[in-house]
Amino acid sequence: MNKTILLIFIFFISLTSYSQIKDTIKLEELKILTSNNKVNHIKTKGKLSSFTGNIIKSIVSKIDEIPSGKLSTIKFFFNRSDLFFIKDNNKSDYKDVELGLLIYNAKDDGTPGELLTDKVIRFVLHSKKQGTIQLDLKPLFLNTSKTMFFGIELLNKQIGKDLKIMTKCNGENSKLLFLKTWNNKDWLFSNIPCGMKIDLGIVSTN
Repeated sequence: MNKTILLIFIFFISLTSYSQIKDTIKLEELKILTSNNKVNHIKTKGKLSSFTGNIIKSIVSKIDEIPSGKLSTIKFFFNRSDLFFIKDNNKSDYKDVELGLLIYNAKDDGTPGELLTDKVIRFVLHSKKQGTIQLDLKPLFLNTSKTMFFGIELLNKQIGKDLKIMTKCNGENSKLLFLKTWNNKDWLFSNIPCGMKIDLGIVSTN
């Protein structure tokens, strides 16, 4: 009888552990992209800039006029100087940072709406990684909408200048960048004409 109870207990522990694993997806950086389908790329535009800050928990940027298709890749830009010929004085401060990928649809008022991923999607930005990190989105099987938000969530609070997030800024940007802080669970509109520097790859379904 005791052996039976023990086996049942082990079964439920195993089932719980399996469920937790299924709730998290770890995406690897995409080294080489090969596909039989043509990938269209949308890139945010403007003058290169950057920011960092210990208060930041999550950050997303709006992308408009997305063509119909399926999400294929996304490229974020981190940890570099705003101008390639100027030395990055923060280079020695960067740390390995575990990040979560965020993808939202848009509400009618142009703010982030529903989170489109039903699992925690994690990837690691390594301290020595400078420039870009590209993720393969095909395993998520997500269709595009005309307007969507893309960004990142920090899984641990920064203790310094752990990373630098590269942005694109221009006067035409409106309601583009939204933040969440560690003290506020609501999205805050940044009111600056900037958004994350992003390269979004889409496979057309037409």
